[in-house]
Amino acid sequence: MIELLKESGGRAVGFRVTGRVTADEVAAFEPQIERAIEHGGKKPIGILADLSAMDGADWRARWEEIRFLSRWAEHIARVAVVGAKKWEEIRAEVLGGTVLVQADTRYYAAGEILHAWHWVKTGDRGGVAAPVLKPKDGVMGGYEPEYMDV
Repeated sequence: MIELLKESGGRAVGFRVTGRVTADEVAAFEPQIERAIEHGGKKPIGILADLSAMDGADWRARWEEIRFLSRWAEHIARVAVVGAKKWEEIRAEVLGGTVLVQADTRYYAAGEILHAWHWVKTGDRGGVAAPVLKPKDGVMGGYEPEYMDV
């Protein structure tokens, strides 16, 4: 199940995922994010995803997420992933879903959700060193192949 968090508002939207996510649940929740994007106008939004109670997602749900993100990627500035797992364990899962988003993506432990909200809404980390899952310039940002000088 995907539920909108009450702290959502303005150019920040947050949701909690519980159990195993289906494509129908992803499609049903997308209008919530679209409204935040439309409300933000030309300014990008921040997203908080509380995955601490998530048990995974079926392939159709992942495909729906990729389809949605490919359409709205340029409107998302920050993604905070909140979870109970160690950030290294969910890194691959998150990057797989957000590879199309050129947003700064950071991980927060479940007990740091207030810090995650602060960062999503303001862009200020507030002194909390949250691991970067995906830098703003993308996974390959700044990469220059060594064979280019040949």
